[in-house]
Amino acid sequence: MSFSHHAVPAGNGQATIRLLFLTALLEAVSDLGTRIDPVLREHGFSRSQLDRPYERVPLHGYVALIEHVATRFQRPYLGLEMGSSFGLADLGPLHALLQASGTLRAALDSLVLFQSRIQNRTLFESMAGADTASYCYRIEDHRIWPRGQDAEFAISGYTTLIRQLTTTNWAPVEVHFEHSIAGREKRLAQFFRAPVLGNQVTNALVIRNDDLDHPFAGGSPASNAKLRDTLEKHLLDLMGPEAGGDEGIVARTREIIERRLGRTHLDFISVAAEHNLSERSLRRRLNEAGTSFRLLLQEARQARARTMLEATDLPLAVAAEQLGYSDTATFSRAFKEWTGVSPGRFAKTPSVEDRE
Repeated sequence: MSFSHHAVPAGNGQATIRLLFLTALLEAVSDLGTRIDPVLREHGFSRSQLDRPYERVPLHGYVALIEHVATRFQRPYLGLEMGSSFGLADLGPLHALLQASGTLRAALDSLVLFQSRIQNRTLFESMAGADTASYCYRIEDHRIWPRGQDAEFAISGYTTLIRQLTTTNWAPVEVHFEHSIAGREKRLAQFFRAPVLGNQVTNALVIRNDDLDHPFAGGSPASNAKLRDTLEKHLLDLMGPEAGGDEGIVARTREIIERRLGRTHLDFISVAAEHNLSERSLRRRLNEAGTSFRLLLQEARQARARTMLEATDLPLAVAAEQLGYSDTATFSRAFKEWTGVSPGRFAKTPSVEDRE
């Protein structure tokens, strides 16, 4: 796939990330020396920023930088290289909080709590099952694409952290990626020591509940709980409020739709419930803002469909499922109504400009 990325305008609601993750990139490509500096500058970064690890920068610029470096210097597994060397110490004060968590579940729940303060407009949540739980990661801004290197960095980075907190031979039950992993299965499976699937709804680690609830070696549960509460309180205060703040009923509804789309049940009743509003109240407030749930859902589906179809190796059946359609035919009809062309023809068109 050729390198490209969607420009994301600045302003309220822009996805951001803390600069501490720039260190992971520079350490992974330390062998390149100063050859990487022009690429850093091209994306608005510099080595001098390493002195400000908690400064926020646009997430789209950071993701585009990783993709560009991987392509420019022929490092197809750059994200995996970054994640495999990313350790607890790289998280700064969060390091102590995770170690004081007592169990892997509590440690990962702490990461869920701090996600929006480290990297906002990004899903990181758990989905519980009878024997396993899935910890899911996905950038919610559909315009940030391609982003496979970031996904592999995130999931391999979580794996490295888990191995440092538990045992070095730890392995998940299964690993999911939202992008295609065709031709990459062997290398990824070697690192994760587990089956790896591509073209999934989200990026995820599937973890045994027994692993999640097994106590960490050493330390008293009572003293750990007290230390964890203290660290959590101070870290939340030091890192400040979540980026973006309240962007209104339309932005909040759009965020809920994007997060749920293709992952869980999505209808007006469930969205109103997540707002803690009655259906009538939510409908009225959206109407006052000049929109509706149906329109916002259609916009989300269109945007996600265009993004997915730019990855031409994604089967239409997978795209239909991830967009919440019952079958490929229903998705194809809807897509043609939006664009005037079939999804198959759209995917084969050589450039975005030619599609518009």
